Amino acid sequence: MSRALRRAQQKVGNRLQKKNWDRFKDVTIEGRELVKQSEKLKGHHPDQVFKNNKYIVQIFHDIKRKGSVYTRVMVRRSDAKAIYSWQDLYRIKNEIFGEEIEAIQFMPPKSELIDAANLYWFFIEQNQLKGEK
Repeated sequence: MSRALRRAQQKVGNRLQKKNWDRFKDVTIEGRELVKQSEKLKGHHPDQVFKNNKYIVQIFHDIKRKGSVYTRVMVRRSDAKAIYSWQDLYRIKNEIFGEEIEAIQFMPPKSELIDAANLYWFFIEQNQLKGEK
């Protein structure tokens, strides 16, 4: 992505951050098209993408990790700045997945750390989303 395009997106994101919280919309088709256009993200297609004026949420199902199957959730602000509010992350989890779903915020071991942007991850055991106990 060019520097000019990135700055334009940040300008739009800054303006959106000043508005009240909007409802999340499913923008999966639009989100997948953006991923296809990015050389860096080849092979990392989200299963679902949600967006409101403040946040973009990408969802990846069927992620196998240490013997369990998870849904991996990536959250970032629309203006690409750092997220300082745990309450916002909790609200996102509740609005998209439900109030009784348990999510685990993820901090990887150093050997798996990729720290290229202000992206925040949490994982949900997939059996919760299928209604299993």
